Amino acid sequence: MKNFGISDFLTFAESIAAIRLFLKSKKGTFVKQCAEEIITPILPRINEKLGRENDPMLLALMVENIFIKTCVKKKVKRTINYERNGSEH
Repeated sequence: MKNFGISDFLTFAESIAAIRLFLKSKKGTFVKQCAEEIITPILPRINEKLGRENDPMLLALMVENIFIKTCVKKKVKRTINYERNGSEH
């Protein structure tokens, strides 16, 4: 099976929506919310693009895993602080 990343099935706008959801989600709720709110509505397009049937929960779990591994919360917080203060903190 070919490896793929978020950008292979989510648009930039959908990725931003997923990041926003990740930032505001309570612990343990992101995967279900992401699967229901972001992935399921676009699942036919994702399946066509990836060339196979996909499980929305598994894709949402993959998104969460990538966000955790890339420390997306820390990066967003650092970017916000930089934009507000003009320097990194």
